[in-house]
Amino acid sequence: MDAVRFQQEIVARQQPAVLRGLVREWGAVRASQHGPEALCSYLMRFDRGGACDAVMMPPEARGRLFYSPDMQGFNFARSKRTVSQVIEQVARYSQFENAPAVAMQSALLEECLPGLAADNPQPLLDAVVKPRLWLGNEIVTPAHFDESHNLACVISGRRRFTLFPPEQAANLYIGPLDFAPTPTPISLVDFRVPDFERFPHFREALKHAVVVELEPGDALYLPSFWWHHVESIGVLNVMVNYWWSAPAAPGLDKASVLALATQGIN
Repeated sequence: MDAVRFQQEIVARQQPAVLRGLVREWGAVRASQHGPEALCSYLMRFDRGGACDAVMMPPEARGRLFYSPDMQGFNFARSKRTVSQVIEQVARYSQFENAPAVAMQSALLEECLPGLAADNPQPLLDAVVKPRLWLGNEIVTPAHFDESHNLACVISGRRRFTLFPPEQAANLYIGPLDFAPTPTPISLVDFRVPDFERFPHFREALKHAVVVELEPGDALYLPSFWWHHVESIGVLNVMVNYWWSAPAAPGLDKASVLALATQGIN
């Protein structure tokens, strides 16, 4: 796979695609093969003290980013942390039977781990596309969409993506459009224990779902506006992703996808 083939055969189709072993030669992936401690040592070599947003959740949240019980807030707290501080928390929580959840999400590598991108290059994309770090213990991000195209590369742990085409928005029971724990609205359905009495049309959505599980070294291409529910599995989960702007599939834009979501709400 090279940049030209990626654009012509993958991106042009506007369909999700798994790229097995795409980044298996990355230094970070090789370090992860020797265990969490080896990967942590490798990552901390690049830590220059840059603090980025991290989320923390109590054990009862079971790692699922979501609303507070009254839907007026969220079930997590945000604070600034360095990568080394998040790693220390992950290590400490790994000893707990019912652990809190902690994760650094969508942190620009150039801010939190300068030099890591140069040591783990992405040949499929232009250098202006900035890589972002996702690091933590077991976190569940409810189904949502990105307005940009996305290439997600797993370094450590496993990532399970449950994917839905944009037109399934009406069956995913999307929450408030202007108030969500992620940049775009989320599904209110708990995928681990779906309440089919409350969300009966979710059965139809599941008929169209594609479940993909990525191992270290694997990557997933996601076109813009595809819904994706993401579970990070393992003691230490590390992923790097790339978002970039490019035309969406014909007839797709944020307004049309949110209109479908509104149909589901009504």
